[in-house]
Amino acid sequence: MGKTINRLTYSFFFLLFIVLTPIFLLYAGGYRYNFDTAQVEKNGAFYIKSYPRDADIYIDGEKNKNRTPNQITNIKPGRHLIEIKKEKYGSWQKELEVSSGETTFAEDIVLFYQDTDKKTLSSGSTNFLLNKNEEKYALIDDDNKFKITDVEQAKMFEIYDFASSSYSFVDWSPNDQKILLKDTTEALIIFDIGQKEFYPLELANIEKIIWDNQDSNTLWYLQKEKLFQLNIAQIFEPTTHDLDLDKNIKDFDLKDDYIAILYSVDNANYVEQLDKNLNSKQILENLNLGKLKIMVTNDRQFIFTLGSQLYIKNIFQNLIDIPVTSVKVHNQRLLLTNGHEIILYNYQDDWQELIDRSSQIVSDLLWHPNGSYFLSEINEQTNITEIDGRDKRNSVPILENPHKKLYLFNKKGNRLFILTPEENYYLTIQ
Repeated sequence: MGKTINRLTYSFFFLLFIVLTPIFLLYAGGYRYNFDTAQVEKNGAFYIKSYPRDADIYIDGEKNKNRTPNQITNIKPGRHLIEIKKEKYGSWQKELEVSSGETTFAEDIVLFYQDTDKKTLSSGSTNFLLNKNEEKYALIDDDNKFKITDVEQAKMFEIYDFASSSYSFVDWSPNDQKILLKDTTEALIIFDIGQKEFYPLELANIEKIIWDNQDSNTLWYLQKEKLFQLNIAQIFEPTTHDLDLDKNIKDFDLKDDYIAILYSVDNANYVEQLDKNLNSKQILENLNLGKLKIMVTNDRQFIFTLGSQLYIKNIFQNLIDIPVTSVKVHNQRLLLTNGHEIILYNYQDDWQELIDRSSQIVSDLLWHPNGSYFLSEINEQTNITEIDGRDKRNSVPILENPHKKLYLFNKKGNRLFILTPEENYYLTIQ
């Protein structure tokens, strides 16, 4: 009798071992029985990274022992609510899907201060100019004082007292050492910032003049529908060169190593892309008239606006045109609006995504430097919103009724500079 019981006991535990060992091995390997699907599935994982780091992670309302950045394993497949929290910062949350045996990434999480720190730099202005690298802006205030705000240093520098209100900005040299001004008689003057000297330009009836984006000794200007170069290496004796393009040029623009011209022939309008040696790269026809601005130009893409129309030309595709009121570029992506919709367009891979549609007016857009967020001003409300469209996009209110003239981030993206007619200031937002 005792031997029989022993055999049965041994057999029971042996069978139990045979049954449980694979279960324990599967469990250790990350497999679980999913009662929702009635299947054995391998768990997934989250990889979560935030700026700033060391933020608390909550999954479905439960605080995880790990903090950002971290990989959270053994997550049951399905949808889970992720919340990221840190003291003094607004929280971030999103419902994300985890698939069996895969990792879901949330790497572009930015937390913004709940209470932004405001620093006033000076009085405001409506007469201002952004430099070519978009890291400084000049202004002339109501007292006719010429000031420059350096967004990387977060400082404002008073440069000169113009003593009268007769000057407005035209353009800024690429080395930031000289600024082109225009007085009330339309006369053009170069102001040397370091030397505090004025150099009048003996030019009249100028339709447009801009500084070369790379050479501080060269300006390009349009006069009587002809394009000229002005060399100011010898600033007291500048030399003019007629580019002799033999076209009735209505407008032009420069970017990187290229120039674009808008011209008319027999009431038809054309835009031509050229290199700076004036070698033609391509000609686009049957376009509308309007102010020409190059957004992207290289050997593969040519993207520009004419008035309120955006044109996208890829060498492998036909010309695309989109009505817009504002366009901003970041890497291979365009952020654009037609006044009511905000659209993300990837011109490298040719896809687009509707970010937002509003019955209210979208009056301004600006990329955050990390490319994962953008600033928008809609009906006097300024928000910073994430690009990630999985679940609801997180959006942070920044300003109410801003009446701004200029928004500008520093390169790190932790400060937002704001120029209004009344005040020049910045907000520390991260």
